[in-house]
Amino acid sequence: MRASGLPRLSPDGRAIYELALTGPGVLPSALPGQLGRAPEVVEKALADLQALGLLCPADDDTGVLTAVSPDSAAAQTLFPREQAVSEQLSEIAEARAEMERLRPLYAAARAKWLQTSAIELLPNLRSVRSVLSELGAACTSEMLTSQPGGGRPTPVLEEAIARDEAMLRRGVKVRTLYQHTARYNQPAVAYVERVARLGAEVRTLSDGFPRMIVFDRQAAVISLHGRPQGGVLVHDRSVVDFAVASFERAWPAATPFTAEYHKEQVHALSAEVKQDIARLLVSGLDDRAIARRLGMGLRSCQRHIAEIMEQLGARSRLHAGYLIGRDGLLDGQEPEAGPVTPPQATVTTGASATGSMRGPASLT
Repeated sequence: MRASGLPRLSPDGRAIYELALTGPGVLPSALPGQLGRAPEVVEKALADLQALGLLCPADDDTGVLTAVSPDSAAAQTLFPREQAVSEQLSEIAEARAEMERLRPLYAAARAKWLQTSAIELLPNLRSVRSVLSELGAACTSEMLTSQPGGGRPTPVLEEAIARDEAMLRRGVKVRTLYQHTARYNQPAVAYVERVARLGAEVRTLSDGFPRMIVFDRQAAVISLHGRPQGGVLVHDRSVVDFAVASFERAWPAATPFTAEYHKEQVHALSAEVKQDIARLLVSGLDDRAIARRLGMGLRSCQRHIAEIMEQLGARSRLHAGYLIGRDGLLDGQEPEAGPVTPPQATVTTGASATGSMRGPASLT
């Protein structure tokens, strides 16, 4: 049965219809023997033929079913449906026209509201996505994005790439900051490869930048405190300027995100991640907080901490903090054992490195 409720005529139904055309009609009880088909198959074919109006009972009450011309059957069964569909299409067109007439009213009211309101709370993911789509469509010159938390979930990236590619094709300059751990997340690598081909610049840092998206240096969407799926839309010029300045301070220190990189670069990035783990370890954060701060999985973080303690010969976290300070690890030096391996990843040439990092998905 199709979605419209009309059946599709089967080969058995066609055979029964042809048989009905050769005489006064067909007797349902005799058809299984005549066609060599199972009774339930014949019953289904007869029901389809009657639903399409191609068979109807004879006038003599003998139980015989006679053939109806396709034109008559179409007039009886298809025309009412066509008329109903036509009426629905007319209603849809009328409703669409009404919505189109409301568009200028919405745009004017929205613009007026934005001029008088510096901050708008976006309580859920739906409202965040709606605002980002609206701002992305209106963006004319530049979008700045900083996304701590490691790799973003694939659905979030799929939504972001449609918006970002549209802006890049319009000539909008796009710059994005990720954490180093995003380099070991395959969806993030695929996203970077696509937007980079259109001119986007993507770099990574270990830590120390906020989550935000800035459009044309006029509007910013930042995280909403206590609601990881929400956000705050900001139009206040001072706040937006502060967000831009934060981005511009972090950008020069970041490393270009490329799908292919050499061992020396992996070594340098691993050393930076390890140094930040040591710094946060000394500051007293627990394993889970450190992992969340650096955008990596908890097990990866715990493995890094265990490696640092082993390399230092530390007997406890407190002892590790003392040795980190004594050996100058926070000044950029490394334990003699060498660099820490990337979190939950096997680094390869190309875009095959994978990881399990996850971050909040509110700002896509």
